[in-house]
Amino acid sequence: MMKPHALLLLSCFTAILLGNRADAGQKDVKPPAGFGEIAKPFIQQHCIACHGEKKAQAGFRIDLVTADFSAPKMAEHWKEIVDRINVGEMPPKGKPRPDVKDSAAFVDWVTKQLRDVELAAKNAGGRIPMRRLNRDEYANTVRDLLKLDELIVRPLIEELPADGKAEGFDRLGVALFFDQTQIERSLAVAEKIAARAIVTDSPKTKKHLDKFGFLRLRPPPAMVEVFPGFTHTIPRGAEDRFVKPEFIEVIQGGSTYRADYAGWGAIHHFAIASIVTQDGYYRIRVKAKVDQRGRTEKNKFRLQYAFNSPIQAEVEVAVDPSGTTEAVMFLNGPVNGEVKGPQVFRLLWNHNEKAVINEPEYKKLFSRWTQLRGQMEQAAAKRIPAAEMDLLKKKRSDLEKEMNAWKGVSLIYNPTMDVEKLARLQIESIEVEGPIQKEWPPPSHKLIFAGDKGQELTDAREVFARLLPRAYRRPVTKAEIDAIATTVKEAQMTGKQSFHEAMRTGLQRVLCSPSFLFLEEPTGAQTKPRPLTDHELATRLSYFLWSTMPDDELFALAATGKLREKGVVSGQIKRMLADPKADQLVRNFGGQWLSVRDFGSVQPAADYKNYDKALELASKQEPYEFFAEVLNKNLPITAFLDSDFVVINERLAKHYDIPGVQGPNFRRVAIRPEHHRGGVLGMAGLMTYLADGTRTLPMRRGTWVLRELFNDPPNNPPPNAGEIQPNTAGKDLTVRERVELHRKDAICASCHAKLDPYGIALENFDAIGQWRDRANGESFRGPKTPLLDVSGMFPDGQKFATLNEFKVGLLTKKDKFARAFCTKLLTYALCRPVGYTDRQLVDALTDDLRRNDYRIQSLIYAIVASEAFNTK
Repeated sequence: MMKPHALLLLSCFTAILLGNRADAGQKDVKPPAGFGEIAKPFIQQHCIACHGEKKAQAGFRIDLVTADFSAPKMAEHWKEIVDRINVGEMPPKGKPRPDVKDSAAFVDWVTKQLRDVELAAKNAGGRIPMRRLNRDEYANTVRDLLKLDELIVRPLIEELPADGKAEGFDRLGVALFFDQTQIERSLAVAEKIAARAIVTDSPKTKKHLDKFGFLRLRPPPAMVEVFPGFTHTIPRGAEDRFVKPEFIEVIQGGSTYRADYAGWGAIHHFAIASIVTQDGYYRIRVKAKVDQRGRTEKNKFRLQYAFNSPIQAEVEVAVDPSGTTEAVMFLNGPVNGEVKGPQVFRLLWNHNEKAVINEPEYKKLFSRWTQLRGQMEQAAAKRIPAAEMDLLKKKRSDLEKEMNAWKGVSLIYNPTMDVEKLARLQIESIEVEGPIQKEWPPPSHKLIFAGDKGQELTDAREVFARLLPRAYRRPVTKAEIDAIATTVKEAQMTGKQSFHEAMRTGLQRVLCSPSFLFLEEPTGAQTKPRPLTDHELATRLSYFLWSTMPDDELFALAATGKLREKGVVSGQIKRMLADPKADQLVRNFGGQWLSVRDFGSVQPAADYKNYDKALELASKQEPYEFFAEVLNKNLPITAFLDSDFVVINERLAKHYDIPGVQGPNFRRVAIRPEHHRGGVLGMAGLMTYLADGTRTLPMRRGTWVLRELFNDPPNNPPPNAGEIQPNTAGKDLTVRERVELHRKDAICASCHAKLDPYGIALENFDAIGQWRDRANGESFRGPKTPLLDVSGMFPDGQKFATLNEFKVGLLTKKDKFARAFCTKLLTYALCRPVGYTDRQLVDALTDDLRRNDYRIQSLIYAIVASEAFNTK
């Protein structure tokens, strides 16, 4: 007899396969009538020579354009071909002109196919019948359905396979596959979620109390090696911590070796793997006071876990004058036996920086010895001549004698500070306790089992009769409720499970059901578009703006049939955009459109010393904050091209050379032209991502601008086009000079005429997005490197000499940008590619956006009001 889990897996397979049976049996599309007699001969005679596999001028290959006009992008390609022929651009001057009758026949044939595919799309509604939730939507939906803590849910979702992307987004049905691996992973994740949602016993809490026992047993020695490995010892000198009977007194913490932690010192660290055995909340309790003496600065702690790893957690708290400072942190434990970071806790204090320093002469001696060791290691690796190695050995022998002759101390108190007036941290202990529950039973358990009178329900059918309509986002049938109730009963009888265990099995089945995993808008036998039901509209609206299920208000409006009443949807949009959950639109649309998810994939070379972890993190956050500012303030979308403000914190302000910004919080800051910022072009994270860590990549930057801002990506380069190479030894060509050499190749010139201006214009931003007037990086060093020339000409002939003039030029193309932005957001909203058959809708949206001063919220209202959004 099959176990309940096996039965559950089988039922999932069966349900999903039945749900997708309509996709089976699809056949290859045959070329439409007339292709072989009209289109193919015309292409072979007049097009293939310049746009075939061997040549591919302008990167366009007509041999890859298929006769299936319904395939993604094919209708657009055919439309472009016809447009070029109609205006006389193709064939180009100097090539034989086709017979007028042949051209007319070809254009008529293509036009007919375009009309046919447009009519077919309209009759079908242009929709994908169903798509599964992506990982973000799954996590958000589980969180809202079961009232689970998002920090608990997110790590579990990471176990699901990565989502595919199409048209730049991970919510299009054509890319969200559902295979056996996805089913098995979904089942495993659902099991863990059910275990978290339905509980029986409160998790056991563990404690670790560290009272600096090791330091008390082995205090810092009075004598230390003059250098590690030497037998000669010297006095340690000044002390930064003192062991007292009641506490450890600290003047200065240890170095963090991170520029972004300047002013902070490491006080203590210890392993807590025995405590953090699962994801959850943990209480940190530090018993410590500060003897302020002459200090006026407020004392703060930073509590860190798994520092510099994917599961790093950090919180900053003020030191409580009472002597006990507490904080609750969410810490990640092992997942399937593996931990993604060091399970070490570390305490930092905003200490007396540089209170205890190396004795200056000893520091010089120490530094000389360190440098000589490095020189000898490099010399040995290079196998330098014996005579040169002998000279280095002689230097080592002489310096070794100096080291052994040193009689002074290692450390001294900084003579510029009055030690007696320095604050002392008096720390007694650090305690880590957890996992702790904010409330018991947790909200998820109460939600599932709480009856109307506060009693806990014990009838599975009653429980799921309430849960299923929210889980499936629509009214449910008696048969659907009975199916889950039967699963619970079988788990109890066959699997010998307790009631709560069987309810977990039932919940697991709900979370694996196609009605939960998929956004369904069934059409049945209907072949023409139909209006969405109120529940379908509520769901489509909620996943568009919130990436999650409808809330109680949307469900109530749908249930009473009031959602379509005049002004109701508009009112809901206004409410939803003001809700914190609208941040999901910022992150999932804005983040993918602006490529933020890929920021950090390019790590700058060590030569870029201004780049640090704080800059990397701030650079990732900046596009989100900027997009949120545009969305929340309903600003014109032209702000993405250029703006008179940025949204930054102190670390970015320092990088951008913008004064007057302090603290880690992001805020809107007005800028002037000399700051060279504004809009998305010039954001440090984007410019770093569009470089290779050593040098700028104008072709990559230009491609990004054309693809994301104008929805007009350049064609792929022909296989023999080659790359723009870095400088070789002895050459100091600027990137622009190398691009111009590259353009001399006729194969490359046609594409680069369109592409180069958009990349070269951004050359003032180096490989970490810092402003420069002269070339840097690669082999360029010093103050007299070549001045940068960022001038250029747009394909329409408009010229520019500087970045500011380039941005002025971009704004003259705001209608083209607006159309591209409409297409991007419409694609995201409809969860399908937007193409030729949607051109009238895109035209209308663009016109409406223009009439509303390009304000972003007007586009959202227009998309939701469109027929495409409201029909299936």
